[in-house]
Amino acid sequence: MAASDQGEWDVRDDLRQVVLKVAAFVVVWSLYFAVSEAASSIHNDMAEAYAWGREFELGYNQHPPFWAWICGLWFLIFPCANWAFAILAMLNAGVGLLGAWALIGRFVDGDKRVAATALLALTPFYSFLAYKYNANSIFLSLWPWTLYAFLGALRNRSMAASLGFGAMMGLALNSKYYALVLAATCLIAAQASVERGRYFRSPSPYVSIAVALAMFAPHLIWLAVTGAPPIRYLARVSGRSFAETGAFAASAVLGSLLQQTVAVGLVAAAARLEALNHRGGAVGQSVDQTAGEADNRRLLPILALTPLVLSVVAALCLRTKISSNMLIGAFPLSPLLAMQFLAPADPLRLRRYALRGATFLSLGALMLSPLVAVGKAWYGRDSEDVEPRREAAIAASEFWTSVTSAPLAMRRRSTAPSIRACLSVSTISAIAGRARKRLPRVA
Repeated sequence: MAASDQGEWDVRDDLRQVVLKVAAFVVVWSLYFAVSEAASSIHNDMAEAYAWGREFELGYNQHPPFWAWICGLWFLIFPCANWAFAILAMLNAGVGLLGAWALIGRFVDGDKRVAATALLALTPFYSFLAYKYNANSIFLSLWPWTLYAFLGALRNRSMAASLGFGAMMGLALNSKYYALVLAATCLIAAQASVERGRYFRSPSPYVSIAVALAMFAPHLIWLAVTGAPPIRYLARVSGRSFAETGAFAASAVLGSLLQQTVAVGLVAAAARLEALNHRGGAVGQSVDQTAGEADNRRLLPILALTPLVLSVVAALCLRTKISSNMLIGAFPLSPLLAMQFLAPADPLRLRRYALRGATFLSLGALMLSPLVAVGKAWYGRDSEDVEPRREAAIAASEFWTSVTSAPLAMRRRSTAPSIRACLSVSTISAIAGRARKRLPRVA
């Protein structure tokens, strides 16, 4: 077999193995949340995604529409139940892991590529935190695929790559304005790359910009027509004191770093173990680099760290709150960056550690899921665990249908029967208020 054929076969085999592992990851964590969250009401953000997704608008009160459209399409097929939300949320995380594998492949291959991807599964971003499907978690899937498309456009400058990057950026912009941080990160990386001259002299960046703006234009028109509700919302939540904003920013940065300690710690442990095993001998790696490898070493820290820096800067400028949940999708390259700086010489060993760790965490969580469900029922203090939202929604629906045959509009056209499992307390209050207005006055 020719070397090129063997290389192509290896890539296809790696892809098949990664797809199977990610599919297993999605199944296990979907089962975990289906069991552990069975007795709990869904989070307000998830109820919001469902309610907004029933109306395929070009924008909503706080955000652009794409992530809510996905939710709306999903629940045209699946019943409104916790387990269906669990599958949606974990599919989003699974698509993100596949995107991270593709993105990491722009920098390394083989065992390093698999190890860096498996290490992401050890962060709570793709597991415990991924269940809360909202305008932040959608970046678990969008962020790595957008960076993957960007690097393809930067280096290949083909029409397909340029269109792909523009399309991914358009989807990101149509999900949350936080995508501007992603766009700025790509711009900074392009300016730092050895390809910057050829890239900006080619049609590629301008084709990408045109595609992204064309996809974002309907939302911009919607903003102009409706008076820009998301901008008004941003104005309401901005303007905090610098001390308060700084405290939130520090908490977000610290939280994001702490949530990656297991993955980074595993890289450090592998590097330390190799150093101990080779004490007295050389563990050095070749310092000879091609131009492409040198560019990779320049771009990797920019793509991995710039989003965090820009997020803090934007928060301080707008004097608005940021949290680690907002940054959930911005770290697909963090394990690879740790591998670059800590430089474990045996990626096969690290790959084994990472895969075993991810397997142990996933199966362990699944085994404990019944206990988690019982603990939430008996000892939970979160509003999702203790407030009778589902019962209140059922009562509100029945009350509405008992006093009127008119459809209940969530925004303008939605009807009542499917709201039962998915309403937040504020929405329930609005339903009750509308119902009371339709009741005849009694002297």
